[in-house]
Amino acid sequence: MSQRGFRTAKRRYHYLFWPLMGVYTVLVFATSFLVDTNTAPTWLKITSALAVTLPLFGVLYAMRRQTEETDEYTRMRQLQAMRDGGLITAACAFLVGFLQIFEVLDFISVFWFGPLFFISYGLSFCTQNFGKVV
Repeated sequence: MSQRGFRTAKRRYHYLFWPLMGVYTVLVFATSFLVDTNTAPTWLKITSALAVTLPLFGVLYAMRRQTEETDEYTRMRQLQAMRDGGLITAACAFLVGFLQIFEVLDFISVFWFGPLFFISYGLSFCTQNFGKVV
């Protein structure tokens, strides 16, 4: 694990993050328009799902790499935010699961737990020091 300056780590993160988000966006729109879920063969659906998911793996790798390349304080803040985002996402997954078991909710796609993680991670990072006495 090589520690780099915050600016270098942030620049390396952005050089990986933005192209991956561009590829992800193009693939989401392309597969949405080109793959008909009613008539497309299963192999094409699986290939499309994998293709759309691969850039997200790259983003998660970029997040991991950024935490490794920064100082201890920045690393701690990032990992705490990821922890909190994961806890919020897991709690919501349990809640939705139980609401479905008790037939309060019919169906919620598991897809939405991915964006929920990133939203809760981002909000956790932004609000970490809110309300703390320094």
